[in-house]
Amino acid sequence: MNIYECFICSDPQESKTCDRCRNGIRGDLAQLVEQYVWLHLSRQRLQGGGGDGRSSRRLNAPLPGNGAVLNLLGPAARDAVSDAEDQTGPAPFLAVLESWCEAVSEGRGLTPVTRDVTSMTRRLTAHLPWLCEQPWVVDFAEEIRDLVRTCQRITLTEPRREILTGVRCPGCEEKSLVRHFPGDWSAECLNCAAMKFDERDYQALVKAQAERELDSVKS
Repeated sequence: MNIYECFICSDPQESKTCDRCRNGIRGDLAQLVEQYVWLHLSRQRLQGGGGDGRSSRRLNAPLPGNGAVLNLLGPAARDAVSDAEDQTGPAPFLAVLESWCEAVSEGRGLTPVTRDVTSMTRRLTAHLPWLCEQPWVVDFAEEIRDLVRTCQRITLTEPRREILTGVRCPGCEEKSLVRHFPGDWSAECLNCAAMKFDERDYQALVKAQAERELDSVKS
């Protein structure tokens, strides 16, 4: 049996990307279609501001919509961006997906996928096992996560954080576990980046700690 360090969190396991990190990527991909719809619904500028943190009271004419949204929904540059100053704000939504779909198509000898959010998201999800075997999956996971988080902040759908009291992190032994909602049930430690739990793992942790406390009382 071969044991690897997860490309993303460095946990030892039998695959090159652990189940938790793989499920995290899958969860982010699953949100993209809905976030793309929310982006289109968020194109209108907010009352009293330009959507970019600047006042709408200025001499020049304001943008005809939320600048942050228009940037994400806009087209990508025809050529590669060679200077960081040439890129204003995050890369456009479809451009991020297209670049990774091209990597999948070239790496697996596939016909290029249609350039729409549903088709590209479906292609990336279908080939996620292959993606998770590549050493650059860290960059892929970070870009997809950043895209989701950027959209959530703009569309006001960013998950809230709830502290899970009464349970200690098995890594640092602190009561520092939190969960984010709405979204898939998951928990993570504020101190230990590698400590992430799905609902089953969290419930097992709660049960184990309760049993340990009960044993200590009996003794």
